[in-house]
Amino acid sequence: MPTKTQSKITGAKNPQTTNQQPEKQAQNPPSIRVGVNWLNPKDDGNIRATANLTIGGAFAVHGVKVIRSKDKGDFVSMPSYKKGEEYKDIFHAVTKEAREQINAAVMKAYEQKLAEQNQGDELTEDEGQDAPTDEPGTEKGQSMT
Repeated sequence: MPTKTQSKITGAKNPQTTNQQPEKQAQNPPSIRVGVNWLNPKDDGNIRATANLTIGGAFAVHGVKVIRSKDKGDFVSMPSYKKGEEYKDIFHAVTKEAREQINAAVMKAYEQKLAEQNQGDELTEDEGQDAPTDEPGTEKGQSMT
């Protein structure tokens, strides 16, 4: 009686293992570098900033957004496209830990960029008020009358 052999297709999922969870390995999480490209200069609209990520020095993710929601506050939105009435992520974290790490890194970079921008705004406002005069013998707030 002939025996039946199964052929294995390279790259195809084995139907017996598709519902199994991948083994978790004790690894250090990859480093995440965040570059905030744009901050919304106005307090209107729900998009507060856009950013790019570099993950582990090996993957680049463009089009990450910081969104302001009335219900949730500020949150990180991954790059996505609209299909019908739904948005589908182009990139997303697979694990809860990875998602939390990405969110924390993006929000930290966003908050740092906001602080830098606010500090820069304060400096430019102060420069106009505290600028010394070029006239000899005068000090700020005094005139030569």
